[in-house]
Amino acid sequence: MHEDDLLELTIVHQEVTHILINQDLRASLRPNQDVLVILHEPTLASQEDQDDQQDSLALNKAVWHANARKAIQWITSSSNQQRPVSAQSSGSLNVLVDVLYASPANGLLLLSIPHDSPLSDQLPSALPHNTRLHRIDPRIPLHPPSSKPSTLQHAVSLSSKPDPQLVSLLANISIADLQRTVRYLTGEDPKSPLTTRHSLSKGHRMAAEWVKAKMLKSGCDSVDLVDFKEGYGPNVVCTINGTDPLVANEQVILGAHLDDRGSLFIPFSRAPGADDDASGTSMLLAFLRTLHTSGLRLRRTLKVVNFAGEEQGLIGSRAYARAARDRGDKIVFMLQGDMLAYRKPGEPLQCALPAAHASPQANLVVRKVAEVYVPEVTVGTTTACCSDHQSFFEQGFVSTQVFERNGPIADPMYHNRGDLSDRVGYDWEQLQAVARVAVGTVVSVAEIHEADK
Repeated sequence: MHEDDLLELTIVHQEVTHILINQDLRASLRPNQDVLVILHEPTLASQEDQDDQQDSLALNKAVWHANARKAIQWITSSSNQQRPVSAQSSGSLNVLVDVLYASPANGLLLLSIPHDSPLSDQLPSALPHNTRLHRIDPRIPLHPPSSKPSTLQHAVSLSSKPDPQLVSLLANISIADLQRTVRYLTGEDPKSPLTTRHSLSKGHRMAAEWVKAKMLKSGCDSVDLVDFKEGYGPNVVCTINGTDPLVANEQVILGAHLDDRGSLFIPFSRAPGADDDASGTSMLLAFLRTLHTSGLRLRRTLKVVNFAGEEQGLIGSRAYARAARDRGDKIVFMLQGDMLAYRKPGEPLQCALPAAHASPQANLVVRKVAEVYVPEVTVGTTTACCSDHQSFFEQGFVSTQVFERNGPIADPMYHNRGDLSDRVGYDWEQLQAVARVAVGTVVSVAEIHEADK
């Protein structure tokens, strides 16, 4: 993303990630004087400490800079009134805090900082190089979480003894299957006509038609090409209806993005996108083929979605998630697979979860599944941001992402025309391992129907 995209942050009720700052508020901020402050419950001081800090803000190290408006994260006790405060470790500040938004879990404060304050000199002037934030739609409302923790309890409480049917399903996700999809989508397969899958290219629609045909052969009850914006390729949506009337109205989504970009951010430039995100798309198709072959049925309805417009700012997934919210879809879990195949030489097999912009309960489920079914994978967190799960998170749906590496992006061919599968670091065992974690997770949440056990 370009720096011009660092305009708004968003906050979702009960799930603190990022904060919505609309145009009017941003226009009213005075450079180097007005500071936006993120307040959230998980970083509150202990109760005994709070008693001594009712009128204080303790500076936290997490800092953002966006469009010349400085936002800094603080630790504080709850408040719904304007009140004077002092900043610990930064000297006394004679300022007022205006509470712009507050809930039991989070809030947004506005501080007016004098130009001569020592604090103003300590704020950084730029984001870390590997930070990527997308522009947030200022019309996004605040939604409560779509599913209670108990909804996922059956998946979190997995026995240490794996389900033999799921073990068999995961074992049948083969490297050869993943390779066929990746090599076709990148154009490395001599039979493939594709040179790019850029959202605005003819190649994207060709790829979408190809994915649809593969999905239809893999047991989907329906596959739809869903247009969302003029000129863009469609989202590809496979539906497998749940078989248990008690929970068939609940949806579990596994996603990846079909579009890509190369060294130049233009529709006709060469963009193979092997890692970003043919790897994720290969996971979707391998899952569907394996599930279809197994004959297993799932209690909850499964949606397997290949999104478009991810590289332009999550456009396709935002359209999907907003429409789902408007329809009242009961999405209980969404998992995105994005960049799954690169392994830095010498590093172990890994599966990374987002450090932000994801649901903690979703991350917990993924960790548990990996522990039980794919123990050879080292699970950790990544600062890489952002993919299509964020669109669902913004709408209040429980969601997260799986990524190839703990820590920042390391793939030297990221957003490069050299993002091919035939290169050092593109690791099929890495892709297979993360695909198994993702598939194991969505099947554990959707649940194999008891009649098949």
